[in-house]
Amino acid sequence: MSLAYKSINGRRIVADDEKCNGCLICQLRCSFRFEKAFNIAKAAIRVDRFTKGGTDYFISFTDKCDVCGICARHCPYGALTWHKKGERGVV
Repeated sequence: MSLAYKSINGRRIVADDEKCNGCLICQLRCSFRFEKAFNIAKAAIRVDRFTKGGTDYFISFTDKCDVCGICARHCPYGALTWHKKGERGVV
């Protein structure tokens, strides 16, 4: 299992690469929030394939990410989860 996370001010987004299906909904929702346009290149979250043509994905966050959680709220596969300070596993 490969877990990555982004944490700011007691909020945290945890990304589980193994659950990612590469649908890019997280990137589309994120870009719409920041830019009011569906453009994955403008998103603060990145979903990349490990190998060209493969089915394994790597999730990462840019410095632009403010841990709002919109990506996690719209992930249909449970690859992204959003946590607030005081919840299990969040310091």
